[in-house]
Amino acid sequence: MLLKCLPELVEEVWGDESLARVYNSSGKIGEVWLCSNYPGHETKLVNENNKEFNWSDVNKLWGFERFPFLVKHIHSASWLSVQVHPNDEFAQEIGEPWGKPEMWYFLKGGKIVNGLNQGALERLKNGDRDWKSLLHFTTVKAGEAMYISPGTVHAMGPGIEVYEFQLTSDMTYRFYDWGRNRKTHFKEALKVAREVVARPFILEKFSSPYFTVRMIEVSNSLNTEKNVVYLAEAGKFAGEKFNVPTVFVSLNNEKLNVKGRIFEMEVPR
Repeated sequence: MLLKCLPELVEEVWGDESLARVYNSSGKIGEVWLCSNYPGHETKLVNENNKEFNWSDVNKLWGFERFPFLVKHIHSASWLSVQVHPNDEFAQEIGEPWGKPEMWYFLKGGKIVNGLNQGALERLKNGDRDWKSLLHFTTVKAGEAMYISPGTVHAMGPGIEVYEFQLTSDMTYRFYDWGRNRKTHFKEALKVAREVVARPFILEKFSSPYFTVRMIEVSNSLNTEKNVVYLAEAGKFAGEKFNVPTVFVSLNNEKLNVKGRIFEMEVPR
């Protein structure tokens, strides 16, 4: 069986109308949650008869209490907060099943915060808040990918657009928010941050201890595998064509009518 995820559009202070136009909606959309079982942001699931399917049944078939994968489509009109995500150990101390590793595939490039400069953690502990010299900046290009391991300080700059593949978590600690009046979590961020940077790479197949993501080209159809998430940009499902990013959850071997660039996400084997 194949299940289609119905996207959840989320407005953000750093969003604009770009994603709203893609998904035939309105508002300053920053994130589109394409596939999520995270409480409060669950995407609906429908089968090929357009009947709703329960996440609890999917989790039983996949063998998880919480569905492990979260897939987003993100576009930033301005800087996101300078933030960091915790690792498994820290997350489990506060009752979460795992940390928040992420992989980005850049649809549009630009400037990002990519880690801390050497010595930044000690400077932060001593009260230094000269963010321009504390932060490490990188310019990325469309078509590149990047793995943001837990503890990596990061932020997307204006004009960035990505597909984000991650474990199902919303644990985000803001170090700095560019003068906006939103809550920050400096104490927690300082506990989990490390002085590391991510390296851009060309995506064919990426594997981490948490998930594997592969990008392939498909001419008109794909034979799916059990317990794999597929992100497609065009195709046909339940007799209807689609031409916006859409995620499918596979429960067994089926034929998926899609074409073009396809992303596959699965548990490492």
